[in-house]
Amino acid sequence: MAEINLVRIDSRLIHGQVITKWLKKCGANRIIIIDDDLAADAFMSEIAIMAAPKGISVEIYSVDQVAEHYKKDQLGKGKLLILLKNIPTVYRTIKKGLPITYIQIGGIASAPGKKPVFRAVSLDDNDVKCLKDIIQEGIEVAVHIIPEETKVEIDKILKKY
Repeated sequence: MAEINLVRIDSRLIHGQVITKWLKKCGANRIIIIDDDLAADAFMSEIAIMAAPKGISVEIYSVDQVAEHYKKDQLGKGKLLILLKNIPTVYRTIKKGLPITYIQIGGIASAPGKKPVFRAVSLDDNDVKCLKDIIQEGIEVAVHIIPEETKVEIDKILKKY
C-alpha cells in the first residue's frame, strides 16, 4: 500500500516550491492530486502532469475516485505527496475515509468572500468550519509555506479570523 508522506493544500498545486522543496523534504516519489474539476478535465490534467519533474509520477483523482481506490488498495506503492487546492476538498476526502493525520497548508489564494489570515492564506467561513471539524477529529493542521520557515499551527491563525 502507498505511504502518505505529506498532504498539502496549495491552490497552485504543482509549482516551484512543491517541486524544489517539498518533494525532496518529504521524500515522495509520487504525487496524487485530488480535485474534482481537474479530474474531469483531460486537457488541464495533462498540463498538471507535465509540470512534475522527471521521475515523479502524477495521478489525478476526484474525491470519490481516490476514496474508492484507497478502499480497494489500488493506490499502488510508493511514497505520496497528496496535493489539494482547498480545504473543503480535503475535508470531503477525510470524510470518505482517506487516513490523513497531518495537513499542511501552503497557500490558499484570495477570492471573493475570503479574508487574508496569514501571508498567502485566505479563508472564508466554510473553510473555517471545515478546519474546526478536521481539528475536532484529531488531525493536526498547520500553515507551512516553505521548509526553511517554522510552521504555524492553524488554531493560532483561526483565533484571528
